Amino acid sequence: MGWMYAFEAITVTPALRIPMVAMVGNRALDDPGAFGVEHNDALAVRDLGWQLVWVDNAQEALDTALIAYRVAEDRRVFLPCAIGCDGAFLTHSQIQVKIPPQQWVDAFLPRYNRGDLLLHPDNPITVAPQVNEDWLMEIRKHNDEAMKRSKMVIREAYADFARIFGRNYGNPFFEEYQTEDADVVLVGMGTLSMPVKVAIRRMRKEGKKVGLVRVRWFRPFADVELATTLSRFKAVGVIDRDFSFGSPYTSGVLATEVRAAMYPSDKRPPILCFICGLGGREVTVPDVQRMSDMLLKAAAGETQPLTTWVGIRE
Repeated sequence: MGWMYAFEAITVTPALRIPMVAMVGNRALDDPGAFGVEHNDALAVRDLGWQLVWVDNAQEALDTALIAYRVAEDRRVFLPCAIGCDGAFLTHSQIQVKIPPQQWVDAFLPRYNRGDLLLHPDNPITVAPQVNEDWLMEIRKHNDEAMKRSKMVIREAYADFARIFGRNYGNPFFEEYQTEDADVVLVGMGTLSMPVKVAIRRMRKEGKKVGLVRVRWFRPFADVELATTLSRFKAVGVIDRDFSFGSPYTSGVLATEVRAAMYPSDKRPPILCFICGLGGREVTVPDVQRMSDMLLKAAAGETQPLTTWVGIRE
């Protein structure tokens, strides 16, 4: 709950253009509390100017921390970044990771330099001013432009990371798994990719062409790139490990964002939302198979509920 306790400070961090990097161990918000994962934890800042990225294993968490500092501290960005690590599944597990040599890190991460933004008697600046209606909109617009520029900086950072560290993540914004010939795809974030991939391999043996798109960067959102990718399929299912009560079609946060990104596309496949795995509940292989079967029916023209809670007691 530290993320919530610090919320006033978290709110002002983007507007102050402080390139902070935070690791958020996504846990269910009180009340009632739970140690298990829910993405509403980190998603609480989604509209405040924080960059948001989700990882699905410890190695990616370490690598993304380096990338996040590189992006946040770039003078074209200067925005904070939160790394979403799923509570319990990732934060309370143990696994070996490859720690890079210091010289590689030094080559990838330049020293933090605020340039002329440092407080100095010869360079008076104002921190956290009360601007009211005179300048508030302009400050918000500056943050908006910085978030737009961060997409380019993210691409540059991943390319340099692959060159220096020898690990290539491909598309920085989302991972594709067995999508080349897929009829339908599931979309999600974080550690749920493990049970989804296991289920996909089993369903492939049964002749069901299902794929996965795992979103990494939620802010900035890869709207055009994601819409171009998802328009290739006959149906899309978004697995939300979060909730957004009262949202359009009572869907989760990610599903609503995906639908908004798809709206300008000429080809818009059916998009179903599955709310699953809240509070650390397992997203099981049978859950994934059930969601995929609903998607395949939607792809065949059979009407399906736009939002379904999966794995819940009847």
